[in-house]
Amino acid sequence: MKRIVCGLGVLLVMVAAVTTVLADEQAEGRAGRAEMRFMQGMIDHHQMALDMAEDCLANAAGDELKTLCQAVIDAQSAEIRQMQAWLKDWYGIVYNPVSMATMMQFMPEDMTVDGVMLGGMVENAGHGAMGHGGMPEGMDPPMMMGMMAGLSRLEGQEYNVAWMEAMIDHHDDALNMAERLLQRGQHDELLALARQIIADQTAEIKTLEGMIEKQSG
Repeated sequence: MKRIVCGLGVLLVMVAAVTTVLADEQAEGRAGRAEMRFMQGMIDHHQMALDMAEDCLANAAGDELKTLCQAVIDAQSAEIRQMQAWLKDWYGIVYNPVSMATMMQFMPEDMTVDGVMLGGMVENAGHGAMGHGGMPEGMDPPMMMGMMAGLSRLEGQEYNVAWMEAMIDHHDDALNMAERLLQRGQHDELLALARQIIADQTAEIKTLEGMIEKQSG
């Protein structure tokens, strides 16, 4: 596991270093830097939500939760595209999130965990015993995302409740990010998006809490 942490860590540091250099060249003042940090961070945060939602569509029990997961994918994919456009238009930065599947493509071919070969796993998905997100059975799908720890070992209602709890925590982080931007941002369009994120994800948290109560009752 330490080898994976190091490998993915190096990849993410390299990506961050390139985008930071470009960002410093374009941003002027605290407001500009705050906007760039927010958009790049929220794009990555949204990508994590997409990875979670895709896992939900593949593994959740019942249509109610799957419908919510699809709504997350639709809304947050659109927001990613919008923030990418603003980063390019306002700051000259092309920024793309790195999904777990993409990270795995960059793993060395000989990388293993507990005797399981992970290098090239994405290209070879479908061969052998695969679990959530194209990962080997019994392993957490996004190994570097603690929010999904243990989900690959759950099924049915237990999976649903654990997934919803994880998404609530994930939404809480987005609310904090958006609240901070409202104190520093300068573009009205981005501030409006931050307020929309707060409204939408607060409503989703309320919905998820109700669904948890219903499924746990």
